[in-house]
Amino acid sequence: MPIDSLIVCLTGAECSGKTTLAEALAQSYRVPLVPEAARGWLERKGPQGAATGVGRSAQTSDPVAYAKDDVLAIAKEQARLEQAALAKGPPLLICDTDLLVVQVWWEVKYGVLPDELRRALAERGPRAYLLTRPDIPWVADPLRESGGNRDGLHRRQQQLLAAGNHPYAELGGDAATRLADARRHIDGWLAGG
Repeated sequence: MPIDSLIVCLTGAECSGKTTLAEALAQSYRVPLVPEAARGWLERKGPQGAATGVGRSAQTSDPVAYAKDDVLAIAKEQARLEQAALAKGPPLLICDTDLLVVQVWWEVKYGVLPDELRRALAERGPRAYLLTRPDIPWVADPLRESGGNRDGLHRRQQQLLAAGNHPYAELGGDAATRLADARRHIDGWLAGG
């Protein structure tokens, strides 16, 4: 993959090990990690008491409400975080997530993508994806809402990756197996394979 920085994005259903693997990869390669923008955004937003919440606030049992404008703002913030990290010119950049996760989130919650999100997806630069299987136990979290649909979310991400132009690999198993397999794929991508 002949690009200045290899961008590797973790994607997958909720609670499928994306953050754990992203952190391990960034530490293993000693490269920057772009965090998931949605978590910070929703934690700052806090409980609003609306039935459309993404889950429960860590501070209270009230739902954390969000709307379409929030999801679009999260998409912009995710892209901004990625661009800020790329500006430093790392040879490899690990992203805890990217706009693919936002795309699936939007489709599930709201249906047809708005033009703004469709354009942002089309403007993404070259990258590779690591798709984490939901083969690890569900862990309750105040900001998770799709525990009963992890397999469906995983299948949708598989479809989008298979139809896209970016290389990807699917990972499963325990943390050590995922890390070893991810490193093998990343090393191949870095070598131009």
